[in-house]
Amino acid sequence: MIKVLIWQVSNDTSLRDKAIKILEQQHNGVEIVGSAVGQDIVEIANGKDYDVLLAIGVIKRGLSQLTKDIDYLNNLDANPSANNDGSSHLSQEKLLCDWVVTIPGFTLDKYRRLQRSRLSILSVNCIGGLLSHKMGLTFRSPFVNLFLSNADFLKFLGKPHEYLAEKLIHKGQKLNSTSTIEYPVISLGDISLHMLHYKTFEEATEAWERRKDRINWYNLFVVMWTTKIEELEQFDALPYGKKVCFVPFKSDLDSAWYIEHQLKKRYPLYVHFINETAKGNPFFYDPFDMLLYGKKTPLINM
Repeated sequence: MIKVLIWQVSNDTSLRDKAIKILEQQHNGVEIVGSAVGQDIVEIANGKDYDVLLAIGVIKRGLSQLTKDIDYLNNLDANPSANNDGSSHLSQEKLLCDWVVTIPGFTLDKYRRLQRSRLSILSVNCIGGLLSHKMGLTFRSPFVNLFLSNADFLKFLGKPHEYLAEKLIHKGQKLNSTSTIEYPVISLGDISLHMLHYKTFEEATEAWERRKDRINWYNLFVVMWTTKIEELEQFDALPYGKKVCFVPFKSDLDSAWYIEHQLKKRYPLYVHFINETAKGNPFFYDPFDMLLYGKKTPLINM
C-alpha cells in the first residue's frame, strides 16, 4: 500500500480519481493521509508520513512552476511544516502530478528513475520540448521552442561539441507561417536555428546559453522525424545509444520508429502529426521505456 498526500492546486479535478485508481492498482491499495487546497498544504503536511505528494489540477500550471511554488512555501519564515533541523515536509522528490500518472506505461518506479536520470533531449524541432513538458521533465537541452532542417540537425549531431562552441549570430527575423509574429533566425556555424517561440535575438540567445550548460552528455536522447530513407540511414549511423527517428514507413533499422501518418486532413504535414504524438495525442509507444532505454514498446497496433 502507498501513502498519498493530496495537494489540490486548482479546481480541475478531472484526473484525480483516475490517478488515484492507477496508484491503487499498482501498489495494492492507497492510503490518503491528508488532503489540502492551495497553501493549506503546508499545515496539512506537518508531521505527515507519505510516499507521494499527489498534485491535482496542475497540468496548465506546469511542473516547473509547481516546484517554484514548493520552494516558496518551504522558505516561508513561518513554515509550520519545518522539522527541528529546518527540513520541510513538502518534498519535491515525492511530488507527483496527476496527469503524469495517467500517461500510458506509467509506474512510479519508472517515473522516479526517469526524473533521477537527468535526461537531455536533443531534438530537431519541438518534439523534445513537448515530450519534456508532457513527462514533467526539466529542460536540460537548448533544443526547446525551435526547429532546424533535418540536414542541419544531422550536421549538428555529427560534431555537437564543435557546434555548441560557435558564437550565435543573428541572421534576421522571419514570419511564423501560422501567425503574424516574427521570430529570430540564428546562425550556429554553418547551420540555422529557427527560434520559433522567441520574439527577439536576445531572448533566444539567453535561453540557448542557459540551457546549453545543462546538457547531460552521459544521458542523451536524440530524436527527429523524416519521410526520407536516406535521412533515416544517416541518422541511424550516428553513434548515439538512444536515438529515435519517427518515420511513416516500416524499416528494419534500429532507430526507425514507425508511426503511420494518421489524421492527414487535420495535420497535412507529417511533422505536425508527430508533434501531436509527442503531446500524447496519442502515444504510439510507451514514452517511459522510450526515454529510459530507447526501447520500443508499442501501445497501439499499426
